[in-house]
Amino acid sequence: MFLDNVTRCFVMIDEILTSFQPVTEYGKNFFKELCPVIRNEKEYHEHWERLQRVLKLDKSIVQQIKHQLASLGCIKYQVENGFGGIGDFAKLKRFVYHTLKLSDLTKGIWDLPDLTNLWTFLADLTSESSSFYLQSKEILDLRKKYLHISGQIEEKLKYLKEEIEKRFSIRLPGDEFTCNEELGERLLKENLVEVVRRSNEKYHLRIKYTQQIVELSEQLKIVEDQMKDEEEFVLKKLSEEVNDFLDTLRLCEKSVQQIDIDLCRYYFYNELNCCQPQISDNLVIKKGRFVPVVNYCEKNGYTYYPVNIDASQGVTVLYGPNMGGKTTLLRTVGSLVVLMHLGFPVPCETFSSPIFEFVRYLSKGEELGLSSFAKEISSFAEVIETKGRKLILIDEFGSTTNPVEGEALALAAVEYLNKCDDFVFFTTHYPKVVKHASNVYMCGKLKDLDELDPHKMIDYTLEKGKYLGQNVATTLAKRFGLPSQIVEVAQRFLKKEDLCGEDLHGQ
Repeated sequence: MFLDNVTRCFVMIDEILTSFQPVTEYGKNFFKELCPVIRNEKEYHEHWERLQRVLKLDKSIVQQIKHQLASLGCIKYQVENGFGGIGDFAKLKRFVYHTLKLSDLTKGIWDLPDLTNLWTFLADLTSESSSFYLQSKEILDLRKKYLHISGQIEEKLKYLKEEIEKRFSIRLPGDEFTCNEELGERLLKENLVEVVRRSNEKYHLRIKYTQQIVELSEQLKIVEDQMKDEEEFVLKKLSEEVNDFLDTLRLCEKSVQQIDIDLCRYYFYNELNCCQPQISDNLVIKKGRFVPVVNYCEKNGYTYYPVNIDASQGVTVLYGPNMGGKTTLLRTVGSLVVLMHLGFPVPCETFSSPIFEFVRYLSKGEELGLSSFAKEISSFAEVIETKGRKLILIDEFGSTTNPVEGEALALAAVEYLNKCDDFVFFTTHYPKVVKHASNVYMCGKLKDLDELDPHKMIDYTLEKGKYLGQNVATTLAKRFGLPSQIVEVAQRFLKKEDLCGEDLHGQ
């Protein structure tokens, strides 16, 4: 699986795409599964050759395409399980009708299979409109006969009704009616009506059919049965014919899904000012944006700091204070890579990446009775045992145990991962991990301690390199009200490099 549920939630891909939803069930199924469409360079070039044409479409054409997509419905169940009843064929006809309309709008961009022959067959037995109405010659003749007999029955019942009204000086609402006991007895005595039911000194009566009406009703029943038999015959004929088109219909369903998702990509590209991702050996982001945080900043009046990063195979270490944006950076990288593999433009000025078989976030926390440490280690083992090139996002590995052993485990993990073909983004607070890493970025530095809002105190610009002497935590602790006596002692420990016997400032 390219993207497991833990990683999917972590990179917030569903939230990123929530404003760009498809209109068909086929498109919604793509969003549910989120399978990659870019798995090799051939698929990349074919995909973007098409999508470049899509992105140039006029908005009015896009709206027309979207309207047809919203109208065609879904025949996935019928294609897999067979077309039987009128409802199934009504769905099929609507699908074919709007697919042909789509073909006229999408020529030169998407390859929709030709359903003209199927439409001709359906239209001959139904109509030229999108509605489904059986109209073979036999059925039309039977319907005419049915209407004629029904008309005769109606006329004779109307005559009987008028005769009763005239003789008894009453007005009847219809063939069935309710009356008082006295009138009911009189009508029954004249043999003009029959009892439907009787209650509370009232009769519910029906006009009694004459022999002619009875005979006409029997004829009507025969015609109804003949119509039913003929409809079943036509539906069987339709079913046999449609079976020859099942493979073509499956191709149409795939094309419809592609068109629907391409329109989502169209809106995503234009509304978020995206770029076309490129394939490269390194993972390079220039002015990349994580959409949920961008939206949060715009809503709350914060400055958003775009991401600029250049990572090669192996481990890229991210360090800095809490609130510095390390986890958000992991989410940014993960979401951009996922979007690229799903065939979407990416919200960056430029973006390039290798093609990955998997994207994984190393989760930690309690699960099924495991401690946080046990879960963290088992998750790590599971990720590194997954075969295939991966993007791995690791957040503070080794932090769920004591810091001395945790730092040793983090160092060992970085050394191991640097020998793999994977790309790993590894956040940490451990000084030795930062000191020994070759590709390091600092996340977050103090900007303005006079600000009341913590988010405005920090500059979230990424800086490449090792800057271990900032002591951001003690500065922020003092700003947030920690007693000065505690802060001063902490600062003395730092100056003496006496915390756990480690040199926190590095070289």
